[in-house]
Amino acid sequence: MAETEASLLRQFPLFLPQNRAKTVYEGFISAQGRDFQLRILLPEDLQLKNARLLCSWQLRTVLNGYHQIVQQRMQHSPDLMSFLMELKMVLEVALKNKQELYALPPPPQFYSSLIEEIETLGWDKLALS
Repeated sequence: MAETEASLLRQFPLFLPQNRAKTVYEGFISAQGRDFQLRILLPEDLQLKNARLLCSWQLRTVLNGYHQIVQQRMQHSPDLMSFLMELKMVLEVALKNKQELYALPPPPQFYSSLIEEIETLGWDKLALS
């Protein structure tokens, strides 16, 4: 048990137990250079399937649409460390997908040069799929 706690502290140094029974953990989870506030309330038997996950509005916003995946990971993770690792992976995917959604479109010059290249090759050689 002490080895698991040390491993948890190494992997998530900003996420600490808040009581002696270690049923309340609070702190931050980091992904892609950002920190998100998180609180986990475990039942007395420390089983994650009955735990409550409370998070900041920023984390809630990023994980919007991933609720079912997070719930599933909570149900099937054997311990807190495993769940946090999985949560971090889901968070990284969610952040990556959000960045792709808000990626800036190419500048108008891109389209001008694209049209010029197509004209050079010939419009008749353009294949649409």
